Formats: sequence, C-alpha cells, structure tokens
Amino acid sequence: MTQEIDISIPMPLVVSIEDVGWWSGWNGSGVNQPFRTGMPRDHVPADYTALAALGKGLGTRILAGFVLCEWDKTDSLRHLPSATWMGDKWVNPMKNREHQAQAAAIIKAEQDFIEFGFHALGHEFWSNGRMERSEFHNTACQMRDREEIIRHLDAFFRIMEQHGFDVAPRTFIPPALYHSFGNGDKGFQKIMNRFGIKYVTLVFNRAKLFSRPQAAGVAWENDVLLVERGEADVKWDTVAAEPHFLFDRPVMALHWANILHPDPRKNLLVVDRWVRYINETIEKTGGLLARDSESAFTQYLHKTMSKIQRKGRGFSVDMSWLNRVPGTLIGASVFLKVDAPGGIGFDVSGARKLAPARPAETPFLKLSLPEDEQRRIRILLRQFNT
Repeated sequence: MTQEIDISIPMPLVVSIEDVGWWSGWNGSGVNQPFRTGMPRDHVPADYTALAALGKGLGTRILAGFVLCEWDKTDSLRHLPSATWMGDKWVNPMKNREHQAQAAAIIKAEQDFIEFGFHALGHEFWSNGRMERSEFHNTACQMRDREEIIRHLDAFFRIMEQHGFDVAPRTFIPPALYHSFGNGDKGFQKIMNRFGIKYVTLVFNRAKLFSRPQAAGVAWENDVLLVERGEADVKWDTVAAEPHFLFDRPVMALHWANILHPDPRKNLLVVDRWVRYINETIEKTGGLLARDSESAFTQYLHKTMSKIQRKGRGFSVDMSWLNRVPGTLIGASVFLKVDAPGGIGFDVSGARKLAPARPAETPFLKLSLPEDEQRRIRILLRQFNT
C-alpha cells in the first residue's frame, strides 16, 4: 500500500535582494564610480518599507545584501582608498541624515522581515584611483590581498556600528559573482568565518574552484556553506520588473531596482505584484517559502543529499550527510511533503514531529533532525482506508 503514498523533500526558497543600501541610484560605472542600483532617482526610506512589505506579504525574511559605503557618517573611508572612487579624498556624498535615520529605524523595526546580509562596502575596488571589478575578487576570480579584504570588512562592520545595527550578518552575496572556493586556509571562506559569515550564495561555474564542490549545488569550507543560486532571471537594473523565476533552485536572486518604482509612492504596487506571483507559484510548484537563509539552506542540503527509500510498510530517510557537514551550518528542522490518500496515518521514529511555526509550513511534515549515529528517520504507516 505504500505505492499509494509518496514522500518527497520540497525545494526551499529564500528571496535575495542585492545592492540594498545605496543612496544614489545612478549607475556611475562610466565615470569610475560604482554601478549602484540603476534606479533613475535617489533612494529614500520608502524603499526600505518596500523590502519589509515584500517580507510581510510572503511571511518570510527577505535576504537583503547591503552595500554600506554611502552610510559612512564620519568619512572614515578616506583611510581606505581602495574602497571608494574618491580614494583618500572621500567625503560621503549622502548628506540627508534624516533619511538615514528613518531608513535605519525601518531596518531595525522590521528585522522579522528583513535579514541583514553582507554584499559589499563599495562593491568595486579602486587601485591607484581606477575602478576594478570587483571588491574582493578580480575578474579572473583571484582573491585580492588578504589584509586589504580584512580592512574592507572591518570598515563595513564599523559603519554598521555607526548606525546601531547590532545584527550579525550570516550570509554573503559576492559582488558581481566573482568568488573562489577550495583554497583552504588561504581562501576567502577562512576570512568569512572570522567575521561570523556562515553562508555564501554564488554561481559555481563563475567562481574559481581549487577543488570540486562536495555535492551538486553545495560545498563547505572552513565552516562556511556555499550554495548555488543560479543566474538572476531578471536583469539587475530593470526597474519595477515583471515577476519571473523558474522555482527550480533555493535562491530567487533579485536586485533592489527590480521591486521598486520610479515614483517611490508607487513602490507597493510593484511589491504586491511580486508577492502575488511568488505566493501563487510556490503553491503550484509545491515548494517551501523558507523562514530565512539558514532555514532555506538547511532544507536545500536535505533536498540535495538526503535520500528517501520505501521500506516495507513505510519509508526510511537517510540523512547520513549530517555527519559530514559542520553542525554550525545546519538548522534544527527538516520539511517533508507527504502525498497520501485520506485515512492513512503514520508514525515517526528517529525524530520528533514539530508544530508548524508559519502558514507556509502547514502543508508539510516538519521534523526535528535525527540524533542517532546512523542519522536515519523512519516513517511507518499505521492505518488505512477500507
């Protein structure tokens, strides 16, 4: 009778928004300045309200990849010439401190819907006053000088402190997708771990790989997990974009301009369009809107490496990979999709059933992770229709 039942691992989804934090929207790449967001206007506090509205509409935390150079209150980046287009003559062009304070208040108040991620300090790198792509790796995906990278990261976190952002970013989105993996203690993940970063989203075939990822779409190094996010389905500078995504991977990679309107008073019209599209399509595809990046990446590890087998009058879920991946990178639960006729129940051994914490979790069986050495969960059928 198990033939009437199917148990699968749903694909998770986290929505990622890059380039959050720029105050000027202008693409200055033609004159030695950053690409920024490509918006035809400056950014305003309402653009942060739009991020929170997207999270609220989806019942999730939006992973916001922040760029913080234009938040520098004290012009401290003049001591780090490689971080900005002005070099040692840096004077922050963003002067509207009231807008900064309003935006900071929104970010702090809406932490249940905005996850503070790390994208960049200035996004590019200035060598002898000339812009190079990108901030932490060059176009050949060669890592820049280790100590210079650390100075950029120190500056990013100091600017966070200037505005009272007391969160600890857990996820890094490489600028321009230039990255590297597999270089051990000489590599970038070692630095990320030092600064508390646990996750990196990237496109593996764009990165420099010193060794192969341990599994399809995921890799881990120095207690940092790398997750394949795929190419963005919407161009980075498309303003008020029409929603489009294939729902075949765990990260919906968007850029800030995609969810905003040229008139900030109309931002929510664009956000509502994205909310309807994502909610309706995720239901059709049977995917799971994850609570945050940790939940999404934990579920993706299960999707990628856990194995479900039919065993007699039940199922066995092999999660032995849990013994290989650092435990600090793994959340506390897994979600299974159970398709069964009415009247069929089941018992679970090797894990505990957990109550759903959000509406997005209710269609799924939520379980704790197995703690035994074999890392196996058994699902046994216990009643049938007659």
